[in-house]
Amino acid sequence: MRKIQMVDLTTQYQKIQEEIDHAIADVIHSASFINGPEVKKFSHNLAEYLDVSHVIPCANGTDALQIALMALGLKPGDEVITSPFTFVATAEVIALLGLKPVFVDIHPDTFNLDESKLENAINAKTKCIIPVHLFGQSCEMKTIVDIARKHDIRVIEDNAQATGASYHLNGQWIKSGTIGDFGCTSFYPSKNLSTFGDAGALFTNDSELAEKARIICNH
Repeated sequence: MRKIQMVDLTTQYQKIQEEIDHAIADVIHSASFINGPEVKKFSHNLAEYLDVSHVIPCANGTDALQIALMALGLKPGDEVITSPFTFVATAEVIALLGLKPVFVDIHPDTFNLDESKLENAINAKTKCIIPVHLFGQSCEMKTIVDIARKHDIRVIEDNAQATGASYHLNGQWIKSGTIGDFGCTSFYPSKNLSTFGDAGALFTNDSELAEKARIICNH
């Protein structure tokens, strides 16, 4: 009996080994290791796939979330609503920036944030909502965005577990991660869109926010 792994990275590699080896060799020969032409090409292709104006690559998904919060200009003591059913990074970056994480419960069938409980958690200190799309399922973004606009609150989508998912909004299908002010993703090897090592990205249609995010990424 052969042991079947939940994430079999070795078999995935073997199926496209020649293509991968050639791509890695190209990067090594060019010595463009940081945001080089291959990364720029990938960012452009991902922006086209997501139909979003800007894709900003970064080191990992945790950094993507932190950079998004920094670009929004939140101040210590501001409150950020998110889901308790997520990887620690979602709440971790909130606390690292001196912000206060506020948890809203999830739907028992999708494990996504329960939008019907959002307004009860909002007060004058609430500045941002971070819905987490899980297992390829988008949160109910229309309700979340409507509530956010009503209260002048920003929205950052944690899209690390749902790259490629679509949400039906205003008569059209839109990729998750492109609906809020920012979308953030991780390319950790076990994600549904992964890399060899670690990496992440931010998505936005706001050119001013994109420029702020790029500046933070580049220090």
